[in-house]
Amino acid sequence: MLDDRTKVLVELAVFASRPEYTIELSSSIEKAKEQVSREEVYEVFLQQYLFVGFPSALEAMKALGKAWPKEGIQVMSETMSYQAFTERGQALYQEIYSKNADVVRKEMLNLSPELAAWAVIEGYGKTLSRKGLDVKTRELCIVGILTQLGWKRQLFSHIMGAINAGASKEEVASAIELGCYEYPHRKEKALRLLDKA
Repeated sequence: MLDDRTKVLVELAVFASRPEYTIELSSSIEKAKEQVSREEVYEVFLQQYLFVGFPSALEAMKALGKAWPKEGIQVMSETMSYQAFTERGQALYQEIYSKNADVVRKEMLNLSPELAAWAVIEGYGKTLSRKGLDVKTRELCIVGILTQLGWKRQLFSHIMGAINAGASKEEVASAIELGCYEYPHRKEKALRLLDKA
């Protein structure tokens, strides 16, 4: 079972993943104000670009700005450094994939060397290792998104990632449940993947 804070963040990630959930997203942002910080919501929406694309991330940020405005102009919180992103990314990649890190890396390299490098630099180094949200919560949000979208292979990887980041199987099952919003048929397949973890 997810605590209230994590449940709110996973719901936000799921609702931000599809344009047809704009009403649910706005309503959830309003509810989120009582449970989480704006920075946490910002981080959930920022990482959307990795799994759903820039349109999703931009629209989620627009909804956040309307429902929970921040005063002043935002400035990037860290400078761009590909060396730092690569080092941070490799460390987080190892944490998430644990004993399977080399296998996943080889599979990615066989599919596309560019995507393999970008996963480490952009995904794990630049985005998922940011300080505004803990790794376990990030992974549970990703489980919700990937369940919603039906990407089984990536879902299994991030189920494992959530567990490696400290989530219990019960917490992962709750994230899957939230990810099945309007797609209940995805629950059984996702829970079978969890059973393999």
